[in-house]
Amino acid sequence: MGRVLSLVLACVIAALPVSAQAQTAQAWPTRPIKLVVPTGAGTATDIMARLVAGAVGEHIGQPVVVENMPGASGILAHQAVARSTPDGYTLLFTNTSGMSINAVSFKTLPYDPGRDFTAVAMVCSLGPQMVSVNAELPVTSIPEFFAYAKANRGKLSIGFDNTAGAAAFAAKLLNRRADLGLVEVPYRSSAQMTQDAASGVVQVLMSSIAAARAMVEAGKLRRLGVTSASRFPALPDLPAVREFAPGVVMNGWFAVVAPAATPSTIIARLNGEIGAYLKGPDIQQRLYTFGLATEGAGTPDSTAQFIRTDQAQWRTLAKELDVEPQ
Repeated sequence: MGRVLSLVLACVIAALPVSAQAQTAQAWPTRPIKLVVPTGAGTATDIMARLVAGAVGEHIGQPVVVENMPGASGILAHQAVARSTPDGYTLLFTNTSGMSINAVSFKTLPYDPGRDFTAVAMVCSLGPQMVSVNAELPVTSIPEFFAYAKANRGKLSIGFDNTAGAAAFAAKLLNRRADLGLVEVPYRSSAQMTQDAASGVVQVLMSSIAAARAMVEAGKLRRLGVTSASRFPALPDLPAVREFAPGVVMNGWFAVVAPAATPSTIIARLNGEIGAYLKGPDIQQRLYTFGLATEGAGTPDSTAQFIRTDQAQWRTLAKELDVEPQ
């Protein structure tokens, strides 16, 4: 009898942490939630994160506080969240760089993009780069640009923001697959890059749609195409580069993730709130101003699958472009 009683007590004790976790998840949230953003304040990433935070906080009864943690290609932010307690009070507004590009750009990372996070929801699934040229360049379309570049091999330069991983990869991918012979010029400042393209220091620009908008509207840059798989919804007359150069596809995205082992009930609640916000009447138009678009939050499982597929595509791309991790 004593042995049986001991076994019963052991089972009860073993079940206590699970019960406590379930009770904590049921009571969630009882205090403010932190949403870590891997960029500085005022960036498109930061603005989008604040929109999501405000909408979610309004419906769950606790504020969602954005904490900017820029630097080191987003590594600091991802590391901090990966090491956080998985209780639903620390979330990460992640992106292509943090979850996919860093894994092929660095030999080692202080976090594992595949194991350390639980997917919550997609926010933006469409964030292409854009090819634009100095307005004085005698080209008005992708085919004309390709022909001109090949006829002037080694004489044209393409600028890209080297701190935005997708832009650098997109420029290299375009240059190689279309065989253009462009001189690749990395920048560490988006503002300097666009100014140089507008003044003709570099003749071609690979950037986000938003980064080039002011110079396009001023008539100093001419946009030619986007790097998404299909045309960008807000610019239907602007072709996708892949229409003329198969395989030149580069798409950025944003999603919300939580530390691995965060209770599934909390993940489901957050997914529902983000999904409801992304169905709102004005969010798509707001996203368009940043050169982004959404197809909704999806589910936690579909978001996780999206990220895994993207990571695999980046590993393949890194091999093709001979990217050596630093």
